[in-house]
Amino acid sequence: MSASKLEKKIWTLEQKLREEFNAALHNELDKVFARVDQLETEMQLLKGETPLQKANTRPDGGVACDFPQDTCPRQILQPSDKKIVPVQDAVQEAWEETPRNERVRGMKDLDEVLEPVAFHESTWNVVLVLGFTEAGCLDTLISCLLLLASAALQVTFSLILLSEDFLGEPFVKHLGHAEKWRRGLAHDYKHMDLSETSLASRVCNKDETLIVSTNQANLIGQINAFLSIRPAQHEPTELRRGILLCMLCIFLWCLYLCNEFRAIGLSFEAILQVPRQARTRLEQGRLASISYTRCFVFCCARLVRGMIAGLLLYGGILWLANTTSIKDLVLNAVALGAILEVDEMFFAALMPKKIQIKIQDLEAIKVVYSRRRSQLEALLLLLIMSGLLLWPWFQLVEPLGENMKLVKKKFCDGDQDFVVGINANQEVTIGRLTTPFSSSRNATLIEKAVTDYAFSSGSTWQRILFESNRKFERKQTQTMEAIAKTVLTCEDFDSWLDGNQSLDLLEIYGPYWYSTAHSVGFPDNSTCKDMGDLCEFEGYHLLRLACGVTCGCESIAANPWYKVEHHGCSKGCRDSSLWQIRDLNCTNIPANARSWQDFWQMYPDEVESLAVVLSQPLKNQVRAIAQKMMIEGCSALLNVSEDPVTLTNFCAGNTNPELWSAAPLRQLCPFTCCSQASSASSSSCPTKCCFDKMDCDNADCNDDAVRENCRRTCRLCLA
Repeated sequence: MSASKLEKKIWTLEQKLREEFNAALHNELDKVFARVDQLETEMQLLKGETPLQKANTRPDGGVACDFPQDTCPRQILQPSDKKIVPVQDAVQEAWEETPRNERVRGMKDLDEVLEPVAFHESTWNVVLVLGFTEAGCLDTLISCLLLLASAALQVTFSLILLSEDFLGEPFVKHLGHAEKWRRGLAHDYKHMDLSETSLASRVCNKDETLIVSTNQANLIGQINAFLSIRPAQHEPTELRRGILLCMLCIFLWCLYLCNEFRAIGLSFEAILQVPRQARTRLEQGRLASISYTRCFVFCCARLVRGMIAGLLLYGGILWLANTTSIKDLVLNAVALGAILEVDEMFFAALMPKKIQIKIQDLEAIKVVYSRRRSQLEALLLLLIMSGLLLWPWFQLVEPLGENMKLVKKKFCDGDQDFVVGINANQEVTIGRLTTPFSSSRNATLIEKAVTDYAFSSGSTWQRILFESNRKFERKQTQTMEAIAKTVLTCEDFDSWLDGNQSLDLLEIYGPYWYSTAHSVGFPDNSTCKDMGDLCEFEGYHLLRLACGVTCGCESIAANPWYKVEHHGCSKGCRDSSLWQIRDLNCTNIPANARSWQDFWQMYPDEVESLAVVLSQPLKNQVRAIAQKMMIEGCSALLNVSEDPVTLTNFCAGNTNPELWSAAPLRQLCPFTCCSQASSASSSSCPTKCCFDKMDCDNADCNDDAVRENCRRTCRLCLA
């Protein structure tokens, strides 16, 4: 209500209260003094005196007494004992003489309250003042158009609220979207980040650096906030704040509409209390009577208003129950309240002033409210409100919460830490494990390289190996074997840091060295000596490349398993070991030597890890060979010279990365291996194992038997 209207209402109410108070007081005083006059007359008659005419009577027969400056008598004479009695006692006597049934009915009337029903500043009340505003035809036309426009606008809002495009698709449909995303994009290897974390893990753990699947990440974030679920969980562990806030907003909206329905019902009752006649009479803002036509139109308008309120109630509840963002719930509830007040905004902004003033002057109509009616109405409203809350809770909000949990599980349940790709040639899915997501993890090698180059002034070769555009793709897919074959010296890379004489080598191989410590989990300033204990572990290829000397790549007595380019040992170290074989004694190492035992302990696992699927008998055979070799030593090679899976000769070794890769066992078992003609053909036996067992003059070296006995003559030994 505007301030001017409020002030005017207060002034009008004050005047009416003053007038009603004076009228009621004079009426009661007239009755009292009439009773006093009667008692005085009776007293004079009892004394035998002639009653005197009162001089202070009014022409209308009432007592001439003006309030508050009246001079009316306040005492009367009691005829029985001729005592002076106060007027209050006389009034009490008159009350006692009143019949009891009338007094009881008056007390019952005290339980009834007159509730004033006001006519609000709304376009819907135009029908009550048309014809009494002294407004022009244009004002009347505009007011009618505003009534129709406000009604049409609210109906349009209601229909839009109930439309499928506005409410959106049911949340349960996100189940299909989540399943499709999880199987089609979440584990695609192309979407791993630099830390090798899968897209599924990043989305489900709220990674703020996402540039793909942001819609899925936002939806999961809304679910987590709505149900109070932590990113790594699938069930709420505390009060579901979104569910509670949604029900509170629905409750607030129901209160809005409950107030609206209550006002509509009271306006019906109030208008029906106005006497209905052929013509409407409006006297100083009070409806003295209303015509049948105007009453019918007003009731129809109220019915339309009630239907619009019903549509808004239903549509608003559906809209709030479909709001999955906890941040938008309160805003949506306030927006719905604005829709409900469209008619009042039309009235305040566009209604002609003449009609505005006339509607503002409409006097409230009083409706009787008894104690019984108040209790019944309160109970009915409580039941309706309970129903309006129970229906969305069981049918909308609680199922929404359950669907949210199912969608979250579709997105993030199960193993997230793997990615897959397709081998187009074989039409086989290839997978690999990824790094679990952690907001507090240390930077990976590639992330540290990017940071160093972007924000520090260090040399470009310290962590990143820059290549031209043409070489970039090739360098990115280059194998360890390929880079190891380019290293033609056998040195530890950290020895190059002592001076500038190897700056050219550092420019080529520096990134490999500066990446080594991080790859094995050591500080950046670690040396090869610090990391030497890890050389015999699987997967540390980069360590063996950068620390070839420390890792024994050129040592004859080292474990042959890792002494190949495929496992990181450089070509320079391999060539160096071949030259050392020439000076070896022609003796086998003992069976309990560490390098021999380590080789055969690793052999079964390496063979079984090949892409070939081994049958159980073949697995048993491989393990039996390893056990035999560990017990008998080099002499067992005379009986078992080849691997039964790859048909690789143990003495000759193998450098094929598709099979198991190891250096020749000839360096550990020169006597046994060099006594076999087939293994001696590689010209890699020690010089001391190279001699003729017979007279080989004019011998035919193409004959295997001759070659076996004439090794020196047939040049089957090292030069």
